[in-house]
Parts: sequence; C-alpha cells; structure tokens
Amino acid sequence: MKTIKLILNLLFFALSFNLCLAQQDLSQLEFLIGTWQVEGKQNFEYWEKVSETEFIGKGYKIRDGVTRISETLELKVNDNNITFIATVPDQNEGQSIPFTLSASLDNLWSFENQNHDFPKKIQYQLLEGGKIKVNVLGENDKGFSFYFIKQ
Repeated sequence: MKTIKLILNLLFFALSFNLCLAQQDLSQLEFLIGTWQVEGKQNFEYWEKVSETEFIGKGYKIRDGVTRISETLELKVNDNNITFIATVPDQNEGQSIPFTLSASLDNLWSFENQNHDFPKKIQYQLLEGGKIKVNVLGENDKGFSFYFIKQ
C-alpha cells in the first residue's frame, strides 16, 4: 500500500513539474516572431526573440510614410509564468501593464489582468493560413477583435 501511495505521489509530482515547465516555455509562442500587419490597415506588430525566456516587440502605425510606435511589448518567463507586458506611452501614465498567461489551448493563448480597467484579457489565436486573431477584452469579455497577417 505504501508503494502505491509513493508511486502516485511521484506521478503527481512529475505531472505537476511538467505542467510548470510547459507554462514557462516561450517556444509555444515562437510563431509570433516577425512582422504582422492588421488586415486592411497600416498597423503592425513586430516580435523578436531575445532569449529562451524573453521576446520583445512593438506595435506601430505607418501614416504618410512616417512610422509611429504606439506600444512596446514583452513576453517573458517570470516566476514560473509567462507574462505579456504592454507599455503604451500615452496611457496608464506610461506604466507597463502585465498580463499573465492564464490559458493556452487549441492555438489560443489568453493573457489576463483582472485588476486592469481595459483590457482585462489579450488573446492571440493562431489560425490557418498565416493569420492571427487578436481579442482585446474587458468586463464580461466585451471588446473588439482584429486579424494579423504575417508579412
């Protein structure tokens, strides 16, 4: 009986350890690396891999040939979690806002910060054909969506 209990405890530990490792792994998000354009607009998002535990990015717009950065972005492994960090210069007094990966299934990654006014969730969903659907959601999952096309 003690042997069965020991084996079950070891299996539970191994499964828990594997789940933690999976949660920390940015390789599942490597599809983001590169430049993405919002469908039908001159709005872009760019990601690059800095290390196994950090990606950096930026959102920008091109208007009349001038590029304007609208936000800086980070994805990093932090305290056994993957955190999406957005900094928008003219919002939140320029403070960075963290969103923690709360779910990742069926090619959908949901980053959440329930303490933030809006958005509370930022979701990236990898679609077929080199597209990403982005959901920007607030209270009661109300918000907006747009599609990125890989450049």
